[in-house]
Amino acid sequence: MNINMTADVIQASRYDMDGNKGASIYATQKTDGSNPDRAGLELMKLTCDYGVVDLLRDFLPCKCEIVAQPTQGAGQKMAFKVVSIKPLTAKAAA
Repeated sequence: MNINMTADVIQASRYDMDGNKGASIYATQKTDGSNPDRAGLELMKLTCDYGVVDLLRDFLPCKCEIVAQPTQGAGQKMAFKVVSIKPLTAKAAA
């Protein structure tokens, strides 16, 4: 089951270690107010394919439409892998 979200993506980074390639994006959303101990922005890290960095390079930071698939992360925690991502704003100023 995939989830759809709109989030402000602030960074994309990738790695290539011994032939293993991957990437991550960092996205923010306003807190929903359900946790009184948290204020400001929620920060999420989502894994993605290596090429996503090139796709987003000229747009960051930007608002994106993201489709993500829940996966098992480290320590039996839920993580999300980007299935598709689309920038919703114009290219970032140079």
